[in-house]
Amino acid sequence: MTTEVVRVDGGLIEGLQQPHGMRAWLGVPFAAPPVGPLRWRPPQPVPPWAGVRPAQRFAPQCVQPGRKADSVYFEYAGVQPMDEDCLYLNVWSAAPDAKLPVMVWFHGGGWQQGAGSNPVFTQGDLARRGVVLVTFNYRLGPFGFLAHPALTAESPDRASGHYGLLDMEAALRWVQRNIAAFGGDPANVTIFGQSAGAAGVIDMMAAPRTRGLFRQAVAQSFGIARMGGLDEAERFGSGFARRIGADGADALRTLPAQTLLQRYLEQPHRCMPFADGAFLARPVQQVFAAGEQQALPLLTGWNRDEGTTFPPAKSASAFRDQLAERFGARAAEALRLYPADDEAQARASSLDFIGDDLFAWGVRTAAKAHARVAPTWVYHFDHAQPFKPGQRWAEAGDARALGVFHSSEYPYLFGSTGVLTRDWGDADRRVTRLMQDLWLNFARGGDPNGAGLAHWPRYDDDGPSLLRIAEAPSCITVPRRAHLDFIGS
Repeated sequence: MTTEVVRVDGGLIEGLQQPHGMRAWLGVPFAAPPVGPLRWRPPQPVPPWAGVRPAQRFAPQCVQPGRKADSVYFEYAGVQPMDEDCLYLNVWSAAPDAKLPVMVWFHGGGWQQGAGSNPVFTQGDLARRGVVLVTFNYRLGPFGFLAHPALTAESPDRASGHYGLLDMEAALRWVQRNIAAFGGDPANVTIFGQSAGAAGVIDMMAAPRTRGLFRQAVAQSFGIARMGGLDEAERFGSGFARRIGADGADALRTLPAQTLLQRYLEQPHRCMPFADGAFLARPVQQVFAAGEQQALPLLTGWNRDEGTTFPPAKSASAFRDQLAERFGARAAEALRLYPADDEAQARASSLDFIGDDLFAWGVRTAAKAHARVAPTWVYHFDHAQPFKPGQRWAEAGDARALGVFHSSEYPYLFGSTGVLTRDWGDADRRVTRLMQDLWLNFARGGDPNGAGLAHWPRYDDDGPSLLRIAEAPSCITVPRRAHLDFIGS
């Protein structure tokens, strides 16, 4: 059933009435389609339309590689159409005439995959608990982060390769201009994201041009990323263009999107954010170390087994070589922390290393730096999804290997456990309620603490200040501290 008409950038839209008094507006454009001459350009204003535009279906996700059908993440995302015309967002509100806190979700996917329309984000009950929820798409892979000297030359910023980050900024500016029409308070916006989305949240905090667009930030399972610079990114872009026979920006823009994606996937390098000298003038780690990021409340943390959905080392010798290349003279100490005496041990250690190096290190680094300038809370998610007997992830060995895997907190936060086929029970419902209470308290007032909840102290790297999110929550010290100290030293 359709619901009230709302005016936004471009014209009038009509959404949907949903159960429990919810309204939804789906597939709302927040920028012009980034196609043809607008490929690899900053997001442009929405072209106006006449009459009332239906906002009752999700727009296609941005162009990206597909997921394997046997991946645990395939169930999260489902099968969705894709198109280069993908800069759309979705809004849920229970009270369009209110002034509710706003939560804007930045999806993950390694900067290569994902969408704001994934069922685990869109079929839950988070918005029913008194917030306006916004999800959105941003350009990915080579469409979002390809740098090239020709693109830099035509840019007024004298930079290229930051289009996905500019899309994030454009979505936040759309929220500022339009969210009041949906019952949202533009003065109380929380940005929250996971994995690459969390890195995007941290990048928004570090970018001077996004100041004033949000009041709180949540970064789940990612923090500060190691970054290169524009010269390095342009070198890859130039070489890539030569390999695919595209001479200059015009030739690159004439390539069909699927052709460009396929040629990109044929080589190992993946395009992702870097210090472009414009949107990010310096690497984010330097910005946070200097205390120059936005001094606003931050809630961040990571899951117990972040590395288990990633490929392990191919062999014990290969893992030992990896540590030797990475740590040089400190390789013996690395092997003490990540032993590889046999194949099984090396496999487990390599997954632990991925979790520590790629995820936990960056979260802790961001939290330590940010706690010096603004209120910071850190969690450790430690509740495993209850796979059903017979599911491939529940077979002998696999269930132990996945554990509390990367992104396993999604259905608890969004209240979308029903999307996934599991043996959900009372413990899962309690963890859902706990996590939602904490995040909603934070979105309302910049502090996750509230009535009926155990006290969660601000982050102290030396004390038991991390909240272990589990059926029986408790405050703990930094897990695997020696490992993270070693990686960061």
